[in-house]
Amino acid sequence: MDFTNITRLPIVDLEAIEAVHAELRPIFDPVLRTFSVQLWKDSEPSGNHGLTDNFRYADEPLEAIDAFLAESGVRALTRAEAVLLYAGLVHAKGGPDWAIFQMQVAAAEQV
Repeated sequence: MDFTNITRLPIVDLEAIEAVHAELRPIFDPVLRTFSVQLWKDSEPSGNHGLTDNFRYADEPLEAIDAFLAESGVRALTRAEAVLLYAGLVHAKGGPDWAIFQMQVAAAEQV
């Protein structure tokens, strides 16, 4: 998988009643040590998944992201998009977690 552009995950839904062009931006707050996902629609902020939640691990926002997107009129994520969002969350935190993630991906690609 290509993890070069994981700070902004585009979500395009041309099959909706009105075409939806959205973007998910993974966020890690180092002070609160929590994860969240910003939703942008048509280049403007449209919501924040995790603003009031206490997501301490990168996989936690993914558990309810599809419900959040549905409430915002955006289609559910594909499995590949969910993997990219998870990678973006780990990248947003950085440090050893990101280094370990990259090593795991490299090892999996060698198999």
